[in-house]
Amino acid sequence: MRPKVIATDLDGTFLDENGHYSQHRFDAQLAALARREMRFVVTTGDPLDHVQALFAPLANRATLTYIVEDGALTVTGTGEQLQSQAIAPQDWQAAVTWLKTAPIMADCFVIVCGRDRAYTELPATSQRFHESQAFYPSLTSVSNLLQVTDAILKIDVTWLKTDVVAQVAAFNQHFQNHLVGTSSGLGGMNVTLPLVSKATALLALGRIWGVLPEQMAAFGDSGNDHAMLEMVGQGFAVANADPAIITGNIQRLPANNQLGAVGQQIDQWLV
Repeated sequence: MRPKVIATDLDGTFLDENGHYSQHRFDAQLAALARREMRFVVTTGDPLDHVQALFAPLANRATLTYIVEDGALTVTGTGEQLQSQAIAPQDWQAAVTWLKTAPIMADCFVIVCGRDRAYTELPATSQRFHESQAFYPSLTSVSNLLQVTDAILKIDVTWLKTDVVAQVAAFNQHFQNHLVGTSSGLGGMNVTLPLVSKATALLALGRIWGVLPEQMAAFGDSGNDHAMLEMVGQGFAVANADPAIITGNIQRLPANNQLGAVGQQIDQWLV
């Protein structure tokens, strides 16, 4: 069945391992989707400026809608802000303090994310800072994160390892009912408010557009995509997805992100 709304994660799902996609192919698909009154939603833990830059070359970029910061912010392709969910200063500051001192969180890198700028204590001259700028173009180095005054939407925590199950569990136990940590793949954990997620943001869009969850399709590869994939009528995990997210009616696609799994499925709907 052809969905009315298509949503996709970016890293590990829509993008290849180098963060690229076929611009010409996708631009043509967006035009074809618009003719069929099908909406396309980007759902990602990445910040707004990163996704806007990623799709800036497309002629049909205005038809996109961006759910960024793991659901904490929704903005249309024309720049209209539809919703924003900031963490109370005392809560995100308590989380940053604990992340920097709890033994189980040792060796983590912390970025706090505002709407238009992200902040870290990493020196601006460090290699890790420059690597992080690939995802956070407006990343700013500060001496003390607790002195940041921006409204914070998300905390990005990463380690130089891939298995962070124990860290996510420890965080959620410590901050139960206040904040939620979710695996973002590639050794990362995203921290948001408890009711903030890609799924809830997509559900809110559906209410605005008059589209039911069963009329939606979604693609993902990791823990922060799971609720979204379970919520929609057609949930797809790319072939390289974490096996733990293959539950219920979620389907594993035969192709991975390297082979353009999302684009292949869109082509089937456009036939």
